Amino acid sequence: MAYTYREHRKKLLKDKAVMEKHEKLLPEYELARSIIEQRIKKKMTQEEVAKKAGMPQSTISRIEGLTLGLPNLSTLKKIANALDAQIVIKLTAKKA
Repeated sequence: MAYTYREHRKKLLKDKAVMEKHEKLLPEYELARSIIEQRIKKKMTQEEVAKKAGMPQSTISRIEGLTLGLPNLSTLKKIANALDAQIVIKLTAKKA
């Protein structure tokens, strides 16, 4: 039986170990997704963002591809400025 992506994801997330790993990586995923969304919204390439931010295109690629981990705040500020975006950082209570 073939599963859709959503069905497969739902099945995987029933596994406690997978769910823990998923939750651990969620901040990186959400950050990368927001950078990609802003870049696309501005109709910019990774190279254009990198040039405007004063960093190599490979850095943008690694951040978007989740192969670099979380970038430091100064890197995020450069990317945000290049995208004419603002950074919003907040802490929220964990779900019980």
